Amino acid sequence: MYLAGIAFFIISCLIAIIANYKLRHLHRLPMQWGLLGQVNWTAPRPYALALFPVLYALIAAFLIFTSSSGHEATTTRSLLILAITLVGTQLLHLLLIDKTNGS
Repeated sequence: MYLAGIAFFIISCLIAIIANYKLRHLHRLPMQWGLLGQVNWTAPRPYALALFPVLYALIAAFLIFTSSSGHEATTTRSLLILAITLVGTQLLHLLLIDKTNGS
């Protein structure tokens, strides 16, 4: 039932691993940008890239453990919405990092 949620978690981890390899020349990655595009703060590369898989795992675990029995379809739908949103946000974050560093 939660196979799609696990698949998205694996996809998110693979995205982070590939990005870690491609961005190995950077020690810190931008995490927040101002309205004019300037970087407001950065984080060490491993922590920055692990943010989305960890965030997904925590929220998904919360959704699964707080779901009531008999509502599996709603929980599965919520996990899919969460997964699509977080993977999309992870890809946007990597796009912004690429745009900021001109790689």
